[in-house]
Amino acid sequence: MTIKKLLFGTAFLIGAAGTAQAQYTKDVLLFSQGDNGGTARFKAMGNASTALGGDISSITSNPAGLGYFNQSDISVTGRYLNNKNKTDYFGQNTNSSKNNFNLDNAGIVFHLPTYRNGGNLEKGWLNFNVGIAYNRNYVYNNLLEYKGVNNTSSITDAYSDRLSAPGGLSGWGQEVYGNSLLFDEETDNKGRYFPITDFDNFNGKDGFDQVNSILEKGSKSESVLSFGANYSNKLYLGAALGFTAFSYDNSSWFTEYGRTLSTEKLAKRNPGSTFLDPKNVKKNEMLGKDYELFDDYVQATDGTGVDFKLGVIYKFTPTFSMGFTAKSPTFMSIRDESYSNSEFRYFKREEDTSFKEYRTSDDAGHSYLEYNMNTPYKLSLGASQVFSRGLITADVEWVDYSAMRFKDAGSYNKTLEKEMNQKIKDSYQGALNARIGGEVLFDNVFSGRAGFNYSGNPYKNADYTNYTASLGIGAKLGRGMYIDLTGAYNAINYKESPYLINEQYFDNMSPVADIKNQRTNVVLTIGSKF
Repeated sequence: MTIKKLLFGTAFLIGAAGTAQAQYTKDVLLFSQGDNGGTARFKAMGNASTALGGDISSITSNPAGLGYFNQSDISVTGRYLNNKNKTDYFGQNTNSSKNNFNLDNAGIVFHLPTYRNGGNLEKGWLNFNVGIAYNRNYVYNNLLEYKGVNNTSSITDAYSDRLSAPGGLSGWGQEVYGNSLLFDEETDNKGRYFPITDFDNFNGKDGFDQVNSILEKGSKSESVLSFGANYSNKLYLGAALGFTAFSYDNSSWFTEYGRTLSTEKLAKRNPGSTFLDPKNVKKNEMLGKDYELFDDYVQATDGTGVDFKLGVIYKFTPTFSMGFTAKSPTFMSIRDESYSNSEFRYFKREEDTSFKEYRTSDDAGHSYLEYNMNTPYKLSLGASQVFSRGLITADVEWVDYSAMRFKDAGSYNKTLEKEMNQKIKDSYQGALNARIGGEVLFDNVFSGRAGFNYSGNPYKNADYTNYTASLGIGAKLGRGMYIDLTGAYNAINYKESPYLINEQYFDNMSPVADIKNQRTNVVLTIGSKF
């Protein structure tokens, strides 16, 4: 099976150690994502900026590029984002989208030349420039929905797996088993529970009508202080200190419509079932009924972090240069709070009014955790060649996602910490990212740019593709003013499961949705050199 990420919306998953691992394993990667950001010019060139300098983007990409500045510079960048999803879930296609406007980047570089009376201004340390920038390097705003008739499993299968796990009948499990009346214990296999749901002929279709809707909000940003120096117009060195802050809100709703087993079918499935006893009216009346199951999940997470970066650019010739950056992990402190509940409604055939309803308690679905995490380190190598009327530049970047680390802030749950870090190693791998871009000067005013960015697969056992293509144009307006406009199209193809089941026990696969996420960005930068 190939799964990109796992979004659970049921109360039992919050209480289960294994599912908490799934949630936090997904979050560790989500909060590690983000690009170097910067101006529309560098975004148009695929963000290939490791071996280039002289742009505000150098503050957050390769700080050695600050050494290129021979005058001060200030710019502001805005972005419009259209986030669109196309999904396929059991043959049914669904489209959803969400738009967003935001301040993407703002930065200033102070040019601080060295003055040596009577000295050679072409050799030695020529400047020590300082850059300050705000950069929004990831926008979480997204609306994802997929729906279809699932003819292989029900979410209640995942519920029953939780009930059957060691300690599954404590807390949430005892509450749901005793009150929902949707689960039975196998007569010949004590401790194994199964749902009394029926695959056959619900609303004229075999299977379960399912809808999963996920609304994400928030963003991740960084404030960066960078230093860059120029030695003899050959060697450029830089260092940066970054402060990260993010907020992430996730609201998901999973809905399932189905039917419970008839008396005859349950008798074949589990002859000793207490549901078959006519005297047990409370249970017996649940057979052969329609049901609605609603699963709500709300997560609010925020965090802060710090990282540092070192960079170097060396000009082998006046037109050819190579660059290297090393970025430390971002050391983050995170607060996570989530609420979840499950609601069951039962209907007699051909009736619209439910005769029984049950909703899990608020306490059973509340979770709060403070933890620390380290994002992966990054190593980038780039080269650029300048021509008389333009340039071409390319980067490769290594990101070791298996090096991400989770740590319980209070050091109270070492078991979760150990299992989480093992889960990270088992789930993620190192990935190689590649970027290439170019710029053509049409005349002394206008220039055109294009770029391509490929992000490697961070998952060990998952299908995942991520690429971005970009085009842009720039103009010098005189008196140091300039304006740049870029359009970038980002496509991510992956698979997602709304829940997992014990495939060996149920002799079925967990459900999978095919998702194509398309992010269209329009980026505008206005700046001035002074």
